[in-house]
Amino acid sequence: RPSSDDVLRGLLLLYLGLAKKMVMADQFAQIANVYFRDVTREPGMMAAWSAVIAFGIQIYFDFSGYTDMAIGMAKLLGFHFPANFRRPYLASSITDFWHRWHISLSRWLRDYLYIPLGGNRHGRLQTYRNLMLTMLLGGLWHGASWNFAVWGGYHGALLSFERMFRRKRSAEPARWTIFYPLQAVFTFALVMIGWVFFRATTFHDSLYVLHQMFFVPNGKQLIPPWEGVLALIALLLALLEEKKEWFEEISLGPAWAYGAVCALLLLSVELIGFTEATVPFVYFQF
Repeated sequence: RPSSDDVLRGLLLLYLGLAKKMVMADQFAQIANVYFRDVTREPGMMAAWSAVIAFGIQIYFDFSGYTDMAIGMAKLLGFHFPANFRRPYLASSITDFWHRWHISLSRWLRDYLYIPLGGNRHGRLQTYRNLMLTMLLGGLWHGASWNFAVWGGYHGALLSFERMFRRKRSAEPARWTIFYPLQAVFTFALVMIGWVFFRATTFHDSLYVLHQMFFVPNGKQLIPPWEGVLALIALLLALLEEKKEWFEEISLGPAWAYGAVCALLLLSVELIGFTEATVPFVYFQF
């Protein structure tokens, strides 16, 4: 039976997931959907990068909002599911990113593909092969298209390169050093490049967008200032959560603090969550 703590945490996660979906994902989806509907409409580097970042923000808040609501509703019924996203855009490497992004999928790929293929038990070359095969199959799981195959192969190649680069070191670099911001920004950029293949309608569109991102200067910045402020607020809250993991502890604190946070989340949905067109969950495609 659900305890009172389950109910409090469940409602908090339910409201948080709703805010992630309607306040963040749906707003940035308007930008990404218009751009990727016709990638030739807004040429230039700024337009391409801002649209891809908008999709990166959309897919994270869509996926994590969906799972937060599922975990929250499960708690209301007495079931306990593990966290499925752990601030992946703060990752310091692609390996770290896959430890934080869609954790249940990452574990499934590890347990049912990577380890049965041999994992890292048979030398470096076999390890690189197993990483590539695992990610290629993980990409194709999303859909039988060249875009998903390339997206999976791209991440497999990055994971293999990182494993190759780190093979003489016993552990990943310590986090929160002076190098961490550079590592996080570089990792974020690599992930955004991969999202081009995930989001574009055709492989030709993917190549066109990448060409715009790196070789066509200027262009229009597509993210309006108020959405940029939303993204900045989300980043600051994520950094605080990374250091303190304070959010779910709100349910154990004073009643006024819990009530204020719940009210703020619902108010943000009411004030910002409207969109002219319905935006279905991205995950429903899979």
